[in-house]
Amino acid sequence: MRNTVRGKIAKRVVRSLILTIVALSVVNLIYMSRRVLDAQEEEILIQTELCAEKINNWILNMSETVETVAAVEAHTGIFDEKTSKDIMDQLVNDNSELILAYVGTEDRQMAMSGGKKFPAGVDVRERVWYKAAKETGDTVVINPYVSATRTTLMLMTVAAPIYIDDEFVGACGVDASIDTIVEYLENATAKEGSYAFLIDSEGNIVGHPNNDYNPKVGHKTNAVSVMPDIKPLLKNPGSGIVTATDYLGNKMIYATEEVGNTGWIIGVAYPRGEYIAYVNRGIAICLFVAVFCLFFAAADVTTAIKRILLPLESVNPVMEKILKGDFTKIITFSKEEDEIGQLQNKMAEMVRQLSDIVNEQKYVLGEMAEGNLMVEDMDEFPGEMNEIAVSVNSIKSTFNDIISDIQFSAINLESYAMGINETEDIEEMKAIFGELAAEADALMEKTSKFKTTMKPD
Repeated sequence: MRNTVRGKIAKRVVRSLILTIVALSVVNLIYMSRRVLDAQEEEILIQTELCAEKINNWILNMSETVETVAAVEAHTGIFDEKTSKDIMDQLVNDNSELILAYVGTEDRQMAMSGGKKFPAGVDVRERVWYKAAKETGDTVVINPYVSATRTTLMLMTVAAPIYIDDEFVGACGVDASIDTIVEYLENATAKEGSYAFLIDSEGNIVGHPNNDYNPKVGHKTNAVSVMPDIKPLLKNPGSGIVTATDYLGNKMIYATEEVGNTGWIIGVAYPRGEYIAYVNRGIAICLFVAVFCLFFAAADVTTAIKRILLPLESVNPVMEKILKGDFTKIITFSKEEDEIGQLQNKMAEMVRQLSDIVNEQKYVLGEMAEGNLMVEDMDEFPGEMNEIAVSVNSIKSTFNDIISDIQFSAINLESYAMGINETEDIEEMKAIFGELAAEADALMEKTSKFKTTMKPD
């Protein structure tokens, strides 16, 4: 098949298909890999942003609660410890995430929920939450910290200033468990091996799957000290992604996002292997599709070429017969209207005409060989092939002329012979013999013309 037209065409077409599919596959792989990576980067950024938004909404809800209490305290006008305690108790009872609620004033008065008392000798005005609310004149969120009484409990404080007639008179605050925030971190992503972490406004880790990084009484872990590679993301949260090795030695993709106006930063880490797995799956699918398309296209092209060139397969056996002088095998006419079908039809017509010429010539010459010189002339043939018919017809005509002359001469000879038999005059007999000799010479001359006519070149 390698030296056949079908083989050559199939080889070239399949080669072109391979080059085309390989080129398209390479381009597609590059494009798809980039798209997959972009999609994964976008996913981790979105997950980080969503987690930050959930935490921020939770903090805003706490802030609104505290601001409502501050408004109620301001509305009463005069601090009443019992009334304030009732308000604080009601606040804690209505919100299970609140551990403690309290209010302090500029004249050092203090009210706390749950019947708790502020430590004696401690000036409420020196508390961090109180000073921050007074200095900013707005609701403040204090960084998460470990409870002094329950070391396994992480708390955060939200405080709001209390104003009466635009004069600062005190502040109220709540201590809330950050279990909800931890839950948000744990549910930030469902990808295996991924996790989220939280960093406070001072750059310390306050929530991380590695418990060694989490704050303890009297100890905090700075994020940059244990995760130096993500420093650019801590300086500019939401600016992109960074690839770095985590505490387990795994290659991770990191993204960060700031939590509202708190200064906190939420971080999400995806396994880099998960990214590569997506790309590898895409490559495998692309290669499978490419190989499948290649085999399918090659089979289809080979079948199509075979069907297109099928008419030529019926031509070769006929041409081999013709080369051996056998004109009995005829090429069938094709119904296809393409170039190969036209070629087959023209060759079929050519073989038919050659067969007709051979058969007609064989018939005419055969009749002449049998002495039938009255056989009809051969029909005209197209082009130069007509010279065959002209030559055969000319030979037949020459034969007829010579035979007619011979027959005429034979009649004359017979007449001369009868004249000799009927006379006894010597002179007359000489004259008859002279005429007889002349007629014989004429017959010999005609015979010699016939030999010259029949003599091959």
